[in-house]
Amino acid sequence: MKDKCVICNTETAHDKEEHIDFRIGYVEGAGQLCLDCFGDVSELGWHKIEKIVDETPNDMELGGKVREIRNNFKFDDDWNSGC
Repeated sequence: MKDKCVICNTETAHDKEEHIDFRIGYVEGAGQLCLDCFGDVSELGWHKIEKIVDETPNDMELGGKVREIRNNFKFDDDWNSGC
């Protein structure tokens, strides 16, 4: 079974059982991103995302922060149906 992107919920190229060290777009503490969202996050400033993950040890709180980042994206109509 493929893992889904934590931002747009589209299916990624990675199996859920695949170790995170071998994945592209996996954010420790947040989850798997598709390549499109991973690119968008990289453009936002990866160092900012890493800082949020490092400074938020509570996974539930981190999930809320990731959701807030997702909600702050300027989405077009195609985004809402997946990447």
